Amino acid sequence: MQEYDVSIVGAGSAGLTLALLLADLPLKIAVLDKGPAPELVTPSLQRVSALNQASKRLLSQLGVWQDLTSAAPYTDMKVWEADSFGRIEFSALEQGCDELGFIVDNEQLRAALYNKLQTKTNVSCLFQSRIQNISNSEQQNLLTLEGQGPMLCKLLVAADGAHSFVRQQLHMPIAFWDYQHQALVAQVRTSEPHQRCARQVFLPTGPLALLPLADPHLVSIVWSTSPEQAAELQAMPAQQFNKALTAASNAVLGLLQLESDLSSYPLKMRYASEWVLNKTVLVADAAHTIHPLAGQGMNLGLMDVAALAELIDQQISAQKPVNEQRMLRNYERWRKAEAQTLIAAMEAFKQGFGRQNPLLKLVRGVGMKLTDKLPFVKQKIMAAALGDSGDLPQRARPTVK
Repeated sequence: MQEYDVSIVGAGSAGLTLALLLADLPLKIAVLDKGPAPELVTPSLQRVSALNQASKRLLSQLGVWQDLTSAAPYTDMKVWEADSFGRIEFSALEQGCDELGFIVDNEQLRAALYNKLQTKTNVSCLFQSRIQNISNSEQQNLLTLEGQGPMLCKLLVAADGAHSFVRQQLHMPIAFWDYQHQALVAQVRTSEPHQRCARQVFLPTGPLALLPLADPHLVSIVWSTSPEQAAELQAMPAQQFNKALTAASNAVLGLLQLESDLSSYPLKMRYASEWVLNKTVLVADAAHTIHPLAGQGMNLGLMDVAALAELIDQQISAQKPVNEQRMLRNYERWRKAEAQTLIAAMEAFKQGFGRQNPLLKLVRGVGMKLTDKLPFVKQKIMAAALGDSGDLPQRARPTVK
C-alpha cells in the first residue's frame, strides 16, 4: 500500500502550486490527475488568466515566474458602459508600479510548475490515475485507484476543479447559481495596437473584455452574454462575427478579426458550504468559482493554496500533525472570508450593470465618473485588484518599503 502525508487530487495550476509550496518540507506528497502530464510547448493562448501582483510574488518565490515567456504585462485598464457616459480608467503610473497585472497562458503556467516540481524527490506525480473510491475518516483517507493498489494519506486536498470528483464522492454540499451567461473566448487580431491596456465594456447583454497579449495587435476576448446570443454569434461566419465584435467594442482597437477558434463555456457561481470534512480539504475551483468579469478566479485559487501551505508549514514547525482539525478549520475561515467578499462584489457588479433602467444607468454613469476623479477611492479599488490588500498569505504580501 502506498502511504503519503499529503495527497493532492488535481494537477491544475492550484494543485501543482500547492505541491511545490510543500515540496521543501519533510513530507511525502502525491499529486494525482486523471489526465496526461503537461508538456512544455509553444503557448496556444486559447485559455488565459489575469494574474495580479500577489500571484506574481508567489510564483517568483517558487522560481516559476521567469519561465512564463507568454506573460504579457498590462499597464492600464479602461472600463466603460455602452450607451452611457460612465467610464473609469486606471494606470500603473497612478499606483506607483510598473504593471497592473499580467495575462498568462494557463497551460504554460501548468507546464512550468510541473517542470519545476520534477526536481523534488519527495513528490510523486501520478498522471492517468483515476480514483474509484474514497474512504474518509477522522484519522486519514483511503483512496482506491483504478488498476493500482490502494493509497493511504493523512491529508487529502481536492484541487480537481469546479466539477470536483472528490467533493462529489464525499457528498460535500455546494451552493450554486447559474449566471445565465455563456463566455465566448478567442484570440483576436486588432488593427490598432492595444498599448498594454486591458479594456472592458459593459454591454446590455453582459461584459466584453479585451485582454492584451504580448503581440501588440493581439488580444484575448472574454465575451459574456446570454446563451441565445452566444449560440447566434458562434453560428456566424467569421466575417460577420468580426463585424459584430468590432461594433460591440465600439471599435476602440479598430477592426477586429478572429485569430483562433471561438470556444464557449457556461458561467456558474459555485461555493462549497463546507471546505473541510474530516481529513479532506477543498481548494481553488473545487471550493468556489466566480464570474470572470474581474479576472480574479486564478488569483483566488493561488492564494488558497498559499494559505494552506503556510498553515501546514506552521504545523510542522510546531511538531503538530499536518491534518489537525483546528488548522484545517483555520484555513477554511481564512479563505472563506476572502472568497465570500469577492463573490459578493462580483454579484453586485453583475446585478448593478445588468439592469437597463434609465435611472440606474444615470446613477452608474455618475458613480463611475465620480470614482474616476477620487484618487483615494481608485487607490482602494486597485489595491484589491493588484493583490496588495486583504488577508494575504505571507509569500504573497507586498514588500514593506
